[in-house]
Amino acid sequence: MRRENAFVCIGSLAMAWAISACAGAEIVEPERDTADLLAKLRTVCLAEQGGGAIAACRKVVRMQPEDAEVEGRLGWLLVQDGRLPEGTAHLRKSLDLRPGHAETLVQLASALHRRGDLQAAVESYRKAIQVRPDDIDTCVTLAQLLRKLKHREQAVEVLRQAVERQPGSAAAWAQLSLTLGTLGREAEAIEAGRKAVALAPDDANVHSNLGLFLSNQGAVAEAILHLKRAVELEEQNATAWYNLGLAHTKGDALEEAARAFLRSLSLREDFPQAHHSLAVVLTGMGLCKLAAAHFDRSHELGVRSAPIVVEQFRAICQPARVEPAGEPKAAEGEDDGAEAVKGEDGDG
Repeated sequence: MRRENAFVCIGSLAMAWAISACAGAEIVEPERDTADLLAKLRTVCLAEQGGGAIAACRKVVRMQPEDAEVEGRLGWLLVQDGRLPEGTAHLRKSLDLRPGHAETLVQLASALHRRGDLQAAVESYRKAIQVRPDDIDTCVTLAQLLRKLKHREQAVEVLRQAVERQPGSAAAWAQLSLTLGTLGREAEAIEAGRKAVALAPDDANVHSNLGLFLSNQGAVAEAILHLKRAVELEEQNATAWYNLGLAHTKGDALEEAARAFLRSLSLREDFPQAHHSLAVVLTGMGLCKLAAAHFDRSHELGVRSAPIVVEQFRAICQPARVEPAGEPKAAEGEDDGAEAVKGEDGDG
């Protein structure tokens, strides 16, 4: 009888209750096992990066479809991995489950921005700021996007509100200065730029931008101080060297201007405004063949010479029988000024 019991006990391996009885172990319930697996997958999803985290998130949303946090995490991981349509869909699902979640709104805005749906990105950034008005980074990002869309006055309004909430934000003051400068409100741009420099004295770009606005307002000596500081802080900053060249040009220091423009071009050869400005300076120095070469290059890159520039070149360089190519049409628009100051998304 005992032998039969032993046989039954050992032979019933397919039955969990029999195994437990033979071994004297606690019965493992399927629900508990599933909960443990879900917890482990969720931890990987929320804490790790890359394909493993994406795979874990996918399993969690299949097992637990209404998990807003995991939906949002999966969406953002996919966006970072370049899978924008799928990532955007999961971010939207997350917002359906928890409307008004600020971080997810920012991530959705970023995804939409990358997809090129800029107006929808603006709306998502605005919603995020309504929920979290002290998020200065999002305010700055929204302002940059508004400026790209040519909604400069709206950008100024966003940044004014940002500096009112956090007057110690150098980034907000710097972006406000830049935006005011693109509107031609340079006196206000200088005021904001001084505050940015005071808060971030080691930021080459804020010195460069302030130097440009000062130079445009005729404060050449002060402008050169800031621009020299900018290139000391960041020797590889092509835009700062270019702005320094402009300031020296306004101060009639043509050799210094030429050196600054050449330095800028050594860092960024396809810098059209630097080629054109160098050509103007070289014309003033009587170096006509060099000037013509740089005029030609600037025209190849899309800059047109103003009539007064063409007339000056002809007056000085006619004996050389070399003239700048391109139509004698003045270059207009914000692009020249924006590139001379700083790239829209922080380049340069």
